[in-house]
Amino acid sequence: MTDRLKFLPSILALLLCFSAIALGQETTGSIEGTIKDIQGGVVPGVAVTVTSRGRTEGARSDATIGFTRTVTTDDNGFYRIQQVPPGFYTVTTAATSGFGAAVNNNVEVVLGKSTPVNVALQAGSIENTVDVTAGDVAIDPTDNKIQTNITSQVAELLPKGTNINSLFKVSPATRQEPLSGGFQIDGASGSENVFVIDGQEVTNFRTGTLNGNNNIPTQFVQEVQVKSSGFGAE
Repeated sequence: MTDRLKFLPSILALLLCFSAIALGQETTGSIEGTIKDIQGGVVPGVAVTVTSRGRTEGARSDATIGFTRTVTTDDNGFYRIQQVPPGFYTVTTAATSGFGAAVNNNVEVVLGKSTPVNVALQAGSIENTVDVTAGDVAIDPTDNKIQTNITSQVAELLPKGTNINSLFKVSPATRQEPLSGGFQIDGASGSENVFVIDGQEVTNFRTGTLNGNNNIPTQFVQEVQVKSSGFGAE
């Protein structure tokens, strides 16, 4: 099991409808938020560090182990950490003048989305610790994309086949297209799809389908993204 985990790719299955061009492919997400005091005033100049949570019981991938990045809040108390690989992280704000440290555990980052983590600092040396659960995950208000993200944790609970194409229909916009052997997204032809794995397009150039040799077994998949509209500027 340990040897297999060393080679797990981060999977981005990007199915683009009504477009014949492969747009910029996403292989990471981001974390952003605002640091305030308990009265609601913004706190500039706070060091915010994101650290990979490391391997957990039952996790499929340790691809993010060792990831760490630190930024400082701006004059509006805002911070953003980009190009964060999918996975679970700890977000820590360092103690600053008049305020204690804060720790947010189990922050999940998914492909193509910004995870909001807003922090209210306690006065003095009091450290505030928050354990984020699935029910605490906030909606990204900056996101205008229509997409479905299927993480390895979600896939583990779903009835599925042995390969990643069995996960595509988790998206409500997707249905199988038997005649071409592909998938329709929002009613478009399967030949209009684009498939991307780790930033590399693998679409069959003649049929627009996913070749069998690229139909990776689900146990090697960290995350699948099915996107139908609202593409970013890239």
